Amino acid sequence: MKYILLLFTLSFLNFNVSAQNSILIKNINIWDGTSTQLTNNVSVLIEDNLIVNIARQIDAPKGATIIDGKGNTLIPGLSDVHVHLALTMGMSTIRNDADWMYTAVRAAKSAENFLMLGFTTVRDLGGPVFGIKKAVDEGLIPGPRIYPSGAFISQTSGHGDARNANEPSTQWSGGPMHPIDALGWSFVVDGKTEVLKASRENLRKGASQLKVMAGGGIDSEFDPIHSVQFTSEELETAVQAAADWDTYVAVHIYNVKGAIRALNAGVKCLDHGHLINEDVVKLIKEKDAWLVPQTFWTTAPADFWAPGMDVIPPRIHKKLKPVLEGTVNVMNLAKKYKINIGFGTDSYGSLGFENLALTEFTARTRWFTPQEILMQATSENARLLSLSGASNPYTEGKLGVIKKGAYADLLIYDANPLQNIDVIVNYKQHLKFIMKDGKIYKNEL
Repeated sequence: MKYILLLFTLSFLNFNVSAQNSILIKNINIWDGTSTQLTNNVSVLIEDNLIVNIARQIDAPKGATIIDGKGNTLIPGLSDVHVHLALTMGMSTIRNDADWMYTAVRAAKSAENFLMLGFTTVRDLGGPVFGIKKAVDEGLIPGPRIYPSGAFISQTSGHGDARNANEPSTQWSGGPMHPIDALGWSFVVDGKTEVLKASRENLRKGASQLKVMAGGGIDSEFDPIHSVQFTSEELETAVQAAADWDTYVAVHIYNVKGAIRALNAGVKCLDHGHLINEDVVKLIKEKDAWLVPQTFWTTAPADFWAPGMDVIPPRIHKKLKPVLEGTVNVMNLAKKYKINIGFGTDSYGSLGFENLALTEFTARTRWFTPQEILMQATSENARLLSLSGASNPYTEGKLGVIKKGAYADLLIYDANPLQNIDVIVNYKQHLKFIMKDGKIYKNEL
């Protein structure tokens, strides 16, 4: 009887082993996300959604899918830590004309577009994407891993206050919520109590970090680029609410005063920062905070800033001009002081504009080597994303690296991007294989 039970147990164990989703990629050259060069002619074994072995020779498990890498280059999936997946139309169209389901379908398409460029992870810094994240995680639609922020947290007149010119404050008028607020785009709040409520509401919905508007923006109507938004006490309130969830606050900011105020309040990530100076960069270094700048903006087409237009309107150009002029200075300082630099592009807009995210790789070559840029878009971004602590939605494996125990988020190119970063940019020609979470989305090998 014991013998029969033993046979039954062994057969059960064998069934479970062979039933695992195993994929063996062999004959491949690996860049692991941190090294300065490739490791040639190795194999990678994936079981379910994790990398379980990397070696010169690996015996394929029974029933495994075998993929011949043909001597091509395997790298970790890319990440973009500043996107707005749901912002595929002008805000006026979203709030006044577009059905919310139409907006959601377009957001799903944007998520798919990012994945097919090689971005297997994104940090969404504002917008109603909780449902899109859930659908991606459940495998209902293709897309990258999403670290959502939820609604922008903005003061009255701030970068997230998208009211029309004649639209009163609901607090004064006693009217209903404005469409942008009701649709989950922004919380327009003032004072510590309101900031705390908005922060907690985003965290309740599943935000992995909070996004706060700390200064003027380019495409917003009423706030000048030099404006400083939220008091120190209001920013500290958001930081405390995030810390209570073991996560952090990222802020939209360009100018010096707003950046210093945010950093001193405990903010861990400055997004943009094109007008900051040496004092701010030193403060970023001192506090071990992060800067996520965008350098491709200096070459972006006019319709990126004003969809459907060949010329940037004067209202936007007036704000944009100093930002673009400050880009070189802030990047020089960031490199000089070796601060934490994330790879985030803010390449939102009409569907198809996601492609512009790849031009950030080329733009950064003025300051960094291909290997440094690729690290920023993989293992360095993973360090930034890890600041979400216990609020991190993806903790089963490591991100941004090819190591045992890492997520099977993998890309294969037919050339070496460490030698030429244009290999990443020219994805239609060179990107032959996309895997996210152990699932193959593209295979042209």
